[in-house]
Amino acid sequence: QPQEPEYECVDIYKQPSLQHPQLKNHRIQMRPSDEFLAMLSGDTSAENLSNDEMVAEFDIPEEGCPQGQVPIHKPRNLNHTEKPFQPINGYGTVGQHAAIMKKIDAIPWRGASAWISIYQPKLRNKEQFSMALIWLNTENQGERTSAQFGWAVIPALYGDYRTRLTAYWSPDKLENGCYNTKCKGFVQIDRRIFLGAGFSKTSVLGGQQFKAFFAINQDPKTKNLLLTVGKIYIGYWPEELLPFFYNGAEAVIYGGFTNAPSENIQLFDIVSPPMGNGNKPLDEEVDLKHTCYMHSLKYVTPDYKSVDIDSNKVTEVADAGKCYDVIYFDKLGQYGQAFTFGGPGGFCDV
Repeated sequence: QPQEPEYECVDIYKQPSLQHPQLKNHRIQMRPSDEFLAMLSGDTSAENLSNDEMVAEFDIPEEGCPQGQVPIHKPRNLNHTEKPFQPINGYGTVGQHAAIMKKIDAIPWRGASAWISIYQPKLRNKEQFSMALIWLNTENQGERTSAQFGWAVIPALYGDYRTRLTAYWSPDKLENGCYNTKCKGFVQIDRRIFLGAGFSKTSVLGGQQFKAFFAINQDPKTKNLLLTVGKIYIGYWPEELLPFFYNGAEAVIYGGFTNAPSENIQLFDIVSPPMGNGNKPLDEEVDLKHTCYMHSLKYVTPDYKSVDIDSNKVTEVADAGKCYDVIYFDKLGQYGQAFTFGGPGGFCDV
């Protein structure tokens, strides 16, 4: 028998986020502004896929929700006794690790985008998680506005071990934010693709590769923070809920993150999960089939131009070198600015 869908369709104007007290007079942004589309034109093209590369698809019915309604994720396998689920708040802390490219440019960026390969890292237990994402941050007197977008395997959030489209946002304090639409914040626009959607296929090491174009960008007109996958505008976080993002993000990170349970556990007993596809990157990588990767890395300038990152504006960080690594390629053939990242995990904290 067919499984019930993993989402419910709700009236676009009655979706929970629009009940947020700060959005009383908010006008829904049904489509990106022309300025936004001009800024992104050319970024999403996938015409130069090689034979073994495919654009990843989502495991959701073709038709999506009826006109005027939007999908809101409701995980199938979750018992609702779960404790509130805390996100990563950084890296280099016990049990939280990263292999990333990090902005060192002094000026704020108004967005970032990249093609990211889609894998399904094999977690060891339901407390671990592993993700690949783009993360924008601006700090202000100990508080920070934060937004993340990419893919993740998070059993504690999803009730399964599948790779899913995942976003996190917090306006000022970490605990005031949430994943996807678990709290009021993100406004869903697309009728089909929603935060929490599973990918129908993931990349095979050395074989068929699946990838997707992820972008998280400020709209020049509305100042809302829009999420797009490929050419699809999924939805946005309203400008009213992004207190420190008006001029853009001070910190931008692209890459992989892992989390392992660490409370009341001895350092030498903390086991971190695989990141990416579980392989560390190779120096002489050419076909990008060995390691998880991001390519065609771009960012948005203060005057709303989407441009390639350059090596003077970013630096590599792998905070637990024995478990994970990252290698940056300045112009890797057709892939442009690219990097590979990941590793097996294990005992990273000793």
